Amino acid sequence: MNWNDSIASTAGSWSATLHWLEAHPGTATWLEAVGSIAAILFVYLLVLFQGRRANSHQNTDRIRRAQGLALLLIPVLIAFKPKLEAALVRESKLPPPPDEVMHLLDQFYILGVAGGLILQMVATLHAHQRAEPAAIENEGARSAYNAMAKQRLDSALGYCEDAIDALMKLARARTV
Repeated sequence: MNWNDSIASTAGSWSATLHWLEAHPGTATWLEAVGSIAAILFVYLLVLFQGRRANSHQNTDRIRRAQGLALLLIPVLIAFKPKLEAALVRESKLPPPPDEVMHLLDQFYILGVAGGLILQMVATLHAHQRAEPAAIENEGARSAYNAMAKQRLDSALGYCEDAIDALMKLARARTV
């Protein structure tokens, strides 16, 4: 079959289709309605897939920001952990939380559970510093204070260790 014959047969079938549509006036209205619905569905699906793609990119960006923050905080908390342990064992003066942690407090929401653990550690350490008495002369009161202080420091150490573990898991998480 040559090209001229195929073009002629295609033109003939289009011609027959158009004559049939003109002979039945309600058919054009139905075709317009079906075409309009198909166009609306196409636009809806296009917007839906673009929105999902944008959300996926935002989630990936959030995870990567959290991983960057985790990589910054892991060495800081690992270096601070021995200071907490020393203060717990020796019942010595506790150093304040690291400045790197204090400057990033407003960004811990990105870290999820790990950020919550760090905030709990900081709150426990601040509570410990505020509760420190000037001087206790009564031996019973002093031992009760030491027991409470040891409990607060133990809690802060636990939060620190849990935060380090959570940050390590976050840093190892894969993003696609």
